[in-house]
Amino acid sequence: MLLTYPAKSDGDAYTLGADALWQGVPARRNATPVAEKFPLVILSHGSGGNASALGWLSTELARHGFIVAAPNHLHSTSGDSIPVESFKLWERPQDISSLIDRLTSDPQWSGLVDQDRIGAIGFSLGGTSVMLSAGARASLDAFDEYCAGSDGKDAGCNWFQHGGVDFSKVDREAFEGSYADPRLKAVVAVDPGLAMAYQPESLKTMAIPVKLINLGDGDAIMPGVRAQTLAKAIAAAQYAAVPGAVHFTFLGVCNPDGAAVLKRYGEEDPICTDGGDIPREELHKQIFFQIAAFLRKALAER
Repeated sequence: MLLTYPAKSDGDAYTLGADALWQGVPARRNATPVAEKFPLVILSHGSGGNASALGWLSTELARHGFIVAAPNHLHSTSGDSIPVESFKLWERPQDISSLIDRLTSDPQWSGLVDQDRIGAIGFSLGGTSVMLSAGARASLDAFDEYCAGSDGKDAGCNWFQHGGVDFSKVDREAFEGSYADPRLKAVVAVDPGLAMAYQPESLKTMAIPVKLINLGDGDAIMPGVRAQTLAKAIAAAQYAAVPGAVHFTFLGVCNPDGAAVLKRYGEEDPICTDGGDIPREELHKQIFFQIAAFLRKALAER
């Protein structure tokens, strides 16, 4: 888990998330927390991602008065991404609830977390995670039908299927179960996975504020994460698109030779390349504004 929080100016300076691929962001280890109560936000990464790669968002949220807890989901992180394990979607909202349990009972952090102001943000498969935590229930049949009709053109379907996931052998009861956590007061889902595969009745009963964000607009949005129709099915949902972005814009800023690093590992470049002439740093500002403005209002003190 990566825990980012409003802090005093002590601690040890370092660059969070910096490696051969990512530039990372300035941060400080072991800084003293500001002794006030702040809203808590759980930040759930996408399949094959990790908490540090979203450090640009967690550190900026901490500067604006949020405590951010970002798990590294087992068998779904960088270097430990296994399709048949990642498809156990139900384990991720359980991670979210476990983190809330831990931080609201911890002797140090329970006094700093405002337990009436807890939210969650998720990207891609992390968007699925926070949707399930907010009360949505997945539909295995709907996802199977979508993938069957995608003609091999949906990256998410391909990744799961090529990775050995047999939809007919998935634990249906667990896949379609309810994982709503009543402590959550608001969620943000960015390019949410399974956007087409939730049980309609579960969407109608979602009562907390939901913000759905797509990276890009029009045909530039990846088909499997298009959330505009999903937003219309949820009474308390808002929708926004970020033109000029692509799916991987939500990750950190790559080093100048990032594309070459990916090529050495047999990966194509889209992780480092965005959809137009707008630098990723500027797109991050737009995304942050959408998220922070929504959470400030949705998690306002009552």
